[in-house]
Amino acid sequence: MAETQASGSVEELLRNAWRALLEASTPGGGPLSLPQHQRMALRKTALFAQLEEVRVDWRELRAAIRPEEVSRYVNAAWTLKDLIAHMASWATEFRHEVETALRGGRFDYAIPYAMTVMGPKQWNEDTVEARRARPIDELLEEFETQTVRLQEILLEMSERDLMELRELPLAPTGDPNATWRGPSAFIIAAKCEHDRHHIAQIRKRLAAWSGL
Repeated sequence: MAETQASGSVEELLRNAWRALLEASTPGGGPLSLPQHQRMALRKTALFAQLEEVRVDWRELRAAIRPEEVSRYVNAAWTLKDLIAHMASWATEFRHEVETALRGGRFDYAIPYAMTVMGPKQWNEDTVEARRARPIDELLEEFETQTVRLQEILLEMSERDLMELRELPLAPTGDPNATWRGPSAFIIAAKCEHDRHHIAQIRKRLAAWSGL
């Protein structure tokens, strides 16, 4: 989805602002200092619109999936069902992180390598494995329900809540004792980008399987 430079895209935000966010959120760091167009992409209305776009795309995707495709492999390790389980697990995790941060709660776990090139491989495998016995419809509904719930939480939040730095379980250095301190707005933006990436991946697979 193309956007003007004035507003900035979430993809551009995730690529260019990650280093700035890490630097701004180190222990003892001050408030986040981002360019205006990047801050606009993290505003409440913009984030709600991004979540709604994901929900629309998800409903369209859900209607397009045929039962026989669920067990087909989308890569060397995961079936389509596994990938949907992955998306559902992160929908739940992102919602939990934002809700816990809003309520002032603390996290007693870490997700090493989240948001890095390597990715949180062990976390991903564990959360997918925990969902393998569940029906596909339940996984599809988990994603939808958690995304709706995140929208509801977002409506409760002020712009200040969104940008307030919180201790979160993501550990981008790989050290579980060095978790990330950042804003909930970035977590919501990251969810939207993560969802769009995998929705596009699934659409491509479905088209290939259909011979389109």
